[in-house]
Amino acid sequence: MSTSTEEARNVVVVGGGLAGMSAAIEAARHGAHVTIIDKEKNIGGNSAKATSGMNGANTRAQKEAGISDSIASFKEDTLNSGDGLCNVELVNILATNSADAHEFIRGFGVNLVDVVQLGGHSNKRTHRIPPTEDGKPVPVGWTIVSSLKKHIENEMKEKIAVVTNAAFQRVIIEDGRPVGVKYTDAENQAHVLRGAVVLTAGGYANDHTDKSLLEKYVPDLAVYPTTNGPWATGDIIKRTEDINLSLVHMDKVQVHPTGFVEPSQPNHHTKFLAPEALRGCGAILLDPQGKRFVNELGRRDHVSAKILEKCGRFEQKSENPVVAAMLLTDDVINHFGAASAGFYKFKKLIQDVGTLDQLSAFLKVDVDTLKATLSEYNTAAKSGEDAFGKKAFPHAYAESEHFYVAYITPTLHYCMGGIAINTQAQVLTSDAQRLPGLYAAGEVTGGVHGNNRLGGNSLLECVVFGRIAGQHAAHFSSL
Repeated sequence: MSTSTEEARNVVVVGGGLAGMSAAIEAARHGAHVTIIDKEKNIGGNSAKATSGMNGANTRAQKEAGISDSIASFKEDTLNSGDGLCNVELVNILATNSADAHEFIRGFGVNLVDVVQLGGHSNKRTHRIPPTEDGKPVPVGWTIVSSLKKHIENEMKEKIAVVTNAAFQRVIIEDGRPVGVKYTDAENQAHVLRGAVVLTAGGYANDHTDKSLLEKYVPDLAVYPTTNGPWATGDIIKRTEDINLSLVHMDKVQVHPTGFVEPSQPNHHTKFLAPEALRGCGAILLDPQGKRFVNELGRRDHVSAKILEKCGRFEQKSENPVVAAMLLTDDVINHFGAASAGFYKFKKLIQDVGTLDQLSAFLKVDVDTLKATLSEYNTAAKSGEDAFGKKAFPHAYAESEHFYVAYITPTLHYCMGGIAINTQAQVLTSDAQRLPGLYAAGEVTGGVHGNNRLGGNSLLECVVFGRIAGQHAAHFSSL
């Protein structure tokens, strides 16, 4: 290895996703000189892949749309989703700061005004971006990340440096305190950056390395496909073992119920996510007999479990994944965004089927069964609740509809577990002590989501706790 170099900075942010960029911007606004390091050639991480939206209670967009919501309701939904394992103080911070987080993001020109209801929510509070005037889709995660990146590069280039192809190696400890980080560049040359440290580099839902955290904590899930990029290998957690950080809920890895199955390669390990917003806009799930079997807007873990219980393997081949058929109509697609759905059609993930008779032939199920399924759904919609506990019915399903089908399968999506933090985003040791000058935010942390993350909370968590970490890191660096 080449001789190491050393550089002094006020705040060092490890990871360039939404949590990292939020932390960097906030630290810079509070007077710090910041460096972001990221092991990929571009910053963005899994945040750029997020498709469903960003939660918020009592936001400007909700008020303008006439949606009545409350922080208390948002907290209750998040806690219920977490099955009693959530850190209540962290959830309170998440919900209480959610409207302000939206103003922070909208301050970069991101138009988060399309509000939908996702599974596990008691209200419409997941914010998306409407399509452009000419109908082009506006992907929410990519747009947020791109907007913050542009701001960093253009407006804050004197305050924030970005170093890519930089592999985090360790937190440097002197006299028992974190004082910076060591990383290696693309030529394997070692570098040291000194200052307060914010850890934000993601989870481990695509970790199939020799020291796989999936194999260590959830070996039964390690064989599942994933929606995560190749960078999601838990590097920070592995490379901070020497400083005895507290890890919580490491066995809580979320299986998202709807990863798209590409018919030509059903066993491809990495799946495109079939956004929860598709079901939020009215898509329904069918078993191999053409019947509904679950509340499509139920919690992610519940919907995943029902798919695995009630459905069969794609094309009835033992080597293929268990799949359900996701049924859509023109109304559903237009509600979701025709241009966005057009991408999935182009990738042959959503297939244009046609009439009810053609749907019957495509699914190889009896047409009378399909008619009964649609009739039962419409009757439930009129009454306000169905046999599965569903209470939100965005669209009715007429027999005369033009139908579309996507095959979906449960897919690894998110790690609820990680490094323990307090309400100031300070990292905690295994004996519950804080390490002065060391902070963390985003999927690398644990405690916010408990046993099951509520859809739309990941982008929000990145912004809320990223900003808190950046503020406190900047303050610490000035002492």
